[in-house]
Amino acid sequence: MRKKASYMWLLALQVFSAAAVTQPNIVMMVADDLGWADMPWHDALTIAPTLTSLANSGIILDRHYVQPICSPTRSALMTGKYPSRLGLNHDTINAGEPYGLMVNETIISNFMSEMGYSTHGVGKWHLGYCSWDLTPVKRGFDSFYGYYNGHETYYTKVTHNFFDFRFDTPAQNGSVNSEVFWSVNDTYSTVNYAAQAAKVVHEHDQRKPLFLYLPMQSVHNPNEVPDSYFQMYEGIVENVKRRTLLAMITAMDDAAEVVVSALKQANMWENTIFIFFSDNGGPLKGIGNGQVNYPLRGGKYSYWEGGIRSTSFIHSPLLPGGVINEELLHVTDWLPTLTHLAACGVEPSSKCSGPYHEDIDGVNQWDAIVGAGKSNRTEFLVNIDPKEKNSALRWGPWKLYHGNPGKGDWVPPPRISEERYNAQFTEDLREREKFETDIEYVMDSEWNDPDSIMLFDVVADPAETRELSKANPDVVKTMLERLEYYQSRTTPPRNCPRDPASDPAKFGGVWTPWLKSC
Repeated sequence: MRKKASYMWLLALQVFSAAAVTQPNIVMMVADDLGWADMPWHDALTIAPTLTSLANSGIILDRHYVQPICSPTRSALMTGKYPSRLGLNHDTINAGEPYGLMVNETIISNFMSEMGYSTHGVGKWHLGYCSWDLTPVKRGFDSFYGYYNGHETYYTKVTHNFFDFRFDTPAQNGSVNSEVFWSVNDTYSTVNYAAQAAKVVHEHDQRKPLFLYLPMQSVHNPNEVPDSYFQMYEGIVENVKRRTLLAMITAMDDAAEVVVSALKQANMWENTIFIFFSDNGGPLKGIGNGQVNYPLRGGKYSYWEGGIRSTSFIHSPLLPGGVINEELLHVTDWLPTLTHLAACGVEPSSKCSGPYHEDIDGVNQWDAIVGAGKSNRTEFLVNIDPKEKNSALRWGPWKLYHGNPGKGDWVPPPRISEERYNAQFTEDLREREKFETDIEYVMDSEWNDPDSIMLFDVVADPAETRELSKANPDVVKTMLERLEYYQSRTTPPRNCPRDPASDPAKFGGVWTPWLKSC
């Protein structure tokens, strides 16, 4: 059973419900495995006019950080807590595993629903489904359309040999009406999600504000895209993986256009806040789809900047535009920031303090986002993983790694012709690419020691080329002490093997909740 909202939260809710506040609609589009250099404002080759326009005329969140992998980021987003406190700090929740984001956690959809919003989820869940109580509509969503697992095929909707796609709504008896959507088989999922999101908008009762959570499948593997998008890169990108990846982004951009157009047609756009970010960095060469995080180091699964610095922006007709925001933000901050919006509208904290949340790690960053103040955080915990025997912390400009932070390569985009390279990329970017030849690599053998320490100034050196621990012993000491504090609040990872009782063959060939509770 979900934990009851605290007394302080209920008191705040009563106070702000009485205020004359225009609550904005909120659309949160989350890309999957998108690399730092995969969007047009970082890579001129990508065709994504809608998202590019929204970003460039909105607020690009240049220092917005997430977790290095899917389920941990989603748990941090939903709860405002570091995954190490939730037991979700190691790997992801895989198909048929009997655990998930615990039911006693009040999540963002619960709060938004309590504050008067219609709440809808379209896309990927990936926070567990061993019992129905862990699924979205039992956790504050009015509907959910998509899949429960972490990945699947884009056309046939299959993962681990079985189907995973459904439409859920709450039943009157407190259970879940869940319809398996076999009809979407053989249609491209990005098109499915765009159509469903537009349907949610057009059917929305505008006497209430809308919270639309749109966690896209794109651009997670497998590499699948309609040929029409692939052909758009003819003569532009020769590398097939990279070309397919960029085509998948273009398809996702068209989905964004469908959603924005629906909001405009419904006369809702002028009061909508549109948020976009990736759940983690792109996987590196060898395991990725062709993603690029360059010039950032590392990628998905790692604690390096390329794994956790997310391509992100926020856009709204209610906000100033054309801004690159360099304030320090973390994915846990969205819960208190969005509930501030729900309570106060776009008013800054100086005019409306918003609700108070007990015992979370996120902070309200609305003032920092819109330029009315500085970031409300000076540090964040990257992660503590007892199984991998590693941890990392950001404190001020510093980033400390204790143990192996993961694969730390720099992987530039696949080269194109010299003529096109010179035409497409600025001199500054070409100069940055040359820095690789001057780097003194930290050897893998050093990382495997759980007591190894590395320190980087990621503000002055975002590519993490200069290791500075020996020159800054006081900084190292302070950051290790902070890691000890976070260690004291860490819950052991709750990963467990697949339960044979979850076998989809027992449920008509569909991945389905199989336990009464878990």
